[in-house]
Amino acid sequence: MTSLERISSSTEENAAGTEEVSVNSEEVMATMNWFNGNISELKKNTGRFKI
Repeated sequence: MTSLERISSSTEENAAGTEEVSVNSEEVMATMNWFNGNISELKKNTGRFKI
């Protein structure tokens, strides 16, 4: 494998890694939004159940 081929291969691997990080970031954001929504619901409902 020539230097140029190694660079090209490495660039492709980096691009694939970047895409994976992007997808993971989107999943983290979706999970955070879901979690925050649940917290908001709990806060709203807390007042209803005070003894």
